[in-house]
Amino acid sequence: MFSGYSGVQIFLYPVLLFFWLSHESALASFSTLLMNRIHFLPLVFYFVLLMYVGFMVLKIYIGVFEGSMKQQKSRLEEFYNIVIKLHVYLFITLIVLMIFYVLTKFLSYFYGIELPLKQGVMYAFRLFTTSIILLFYVYTMWLKPFREQHYSTKHCQAKCYIWVMRNPFRAFMFTLIMLLSMVVMVKIYLLAVSYVFIPLMNSIFDVTGISLSIMLMPVNKISSVAVNVFLLTAAFLLSNLLFYPFMYVGDQLVLALHPIMKEQRDHGKTQI
Repeated sequence: MFSGYSGVQIFLYPVLLFFWLSHESALASFSTLLMNRIHFLPLVFYFVLLMYVGFMVLKIYIGVFEGSMKQQKSRLEEFYNIVIKLHVYLFITLIVLMIFYVLTKFLSYFYGIELPLKQGVMYAFRLFTTSIILLFYVYTMWLKPFREQHYSTKHCQAKCYIWVMRNPFRAFMFTLIMLLSMVVMVKIYLLAVSYVFIPLMNSIFDVTGISLSIMLMPVNKISSVAVNVFLLTAAFLLSNLLFYPFMYVGDQLVLALHPIMKEQRDHGKTQI
């Protein structure tokens, strides 16, 4: 649920999150939030960011700590560095959004110019979350051949950097293949949800009368906000679990095309 690029499917296609939710309860919950409890919106945003940071910390942990305990101890510094960079990027993104918010209000008040604030915030959030997941995925996939040879983190990074500098075109093409593989797997998953999983859930409900959808609460107090964010997190993790087989197939195809691993298979050692 936390490995690879799991989670990116939700940020690319947020509608996939609603596959696990009861449409009626979701509509009631969001309506009460936006119409009667709009002052809870910053709290919702904070909880969602907290959920995302926790998710990314677990993803980083799984991506960095592999192999023996000795390896894990040597990678503790790398783990801390990546987590710190995650918070730095998040801080910069929030500052940019704050500036955009102030600029929007300034232009609206003095000049009557309306900028798309809500759309801008949503697109910025999706761009940030997707970019961080993909950058970490590409990073871990490039280092994977050297990690499997039990090199230290700095040694892995140095060897990978040297190989990329010597083979820039192959490096670019493989990175492109990784991103295209991700897009294709997400698209296949989207089709599977639309034409397989949704009809299956509807059939189960028609036969048994049991709904597998998650019911959100109407937003009327802070505790209901926390419960709803928890339920959204559960839906997010369920989506990752269902997406994992598709991601696994994509990863196996990517690893089969990994240029450094191909050199290792062909020559028995990394050509550096």
